[in-house]
Order: sequence, then C-alpha cells, then structure tokens
Amino acid sequence: MTEDDDMDFEPTEEELREAAALARALDRGSADDGLPDDAFEIAAMLRFGADGGELADDRSDAILEEALRTARPRRPRAEKGAWWRWLVPAGLVTAAAAAALIGVLATTGPEVPTTAAVLPEPSSALLQAQAAAAAGDDPAALDRAMAAHRAEVMQRLAERYER
Repeated sequence: MTEDDDMDFEPTEEELREAAALARALDRGSADDGLPDDAFEIAAMLRFGADGGELADDRSDAILEEALRTARPRRPRAEKGAWWRWLVPAGLVTAAAAAALIGVLATTGPEVPTTAAVLPEPSSALLQAQAAAAAGDDPAALDRAMAAHRAEVMQRLAERYER
C-alpha cells in the first residue's frame, strides 16, 4: 500500500463527524466535549495564522444572533407603584415618632428613690411568739405578733415609696 492509495479512500462516517465538529468549533471558538483537543488546537493555530484571528462582520453578526437566540430571557421586573413613594416617608416618620416618644418617656418617668427604705427590726415579742410556735404552743399568738409587725413594715414602705 502506497501513500497515493490512502488518498483514494472515502472518509469514514466518524471522520466526517469529527470534521463537521471541528468546523463548528472553529466557527464558535470553543470545542465540544467529543472533539479531540489537539485537532482543535492545531486547526485554530492554522486559522489564526491565516487571518490573524480577525472575525468577519457577517460571522460576528451570526454569533451575536445565535447568542441572543439561545440566551435566557430576563425576567420582567415589577414596577414600583405610587405606594412606594409614600411608604418610605411614612415609615421614616413613624420611626422618628417612636424614637421621640421613647426619649420623652425615658426622661419624665416616675422618680425612683436612690436609697432603700429602713425596715423595722422584729420585736422581742415577735421572736418569743415564733419560738413558742416552733415548740408547739399556741400559733394564734404568732399570728397576732406577725400582724403587728407586718403593719409596721407596710407603713414604713408606704412612707418611703409613696408617690
């Protein structure tokens, strides 16, 4: 078999598919996954050597049309209606009013005493009644002593924290 014999053969289906893929890749500028990288690189170098990589106007227009045809359309944006123009100022006015109200309430609150009330100490009668109730004696005596002591504590608290 000689070199001339190889030239007489018709290309196979696979060779025709690869040639068509190579032509498409050179037109697009990128190779598909099925195309051998080395064949694409060599063909690209030959093409670049011929015209310096310049793209013809008609080919540029064809690429643009294909890109626009295959691109996803943009979702339409909802227009901001007239309500948007008054919603923002109304929100700002509401926030300013809330801040002013908090400031006024924080400065004009009820006066809180700086010192605690002095509570009375339990009397000896109360302590004796507690001891007797713990020993099992009359719990009514403890109730009477506690009532007197509670009244005195409440009176002191009212005097100190009364408005």
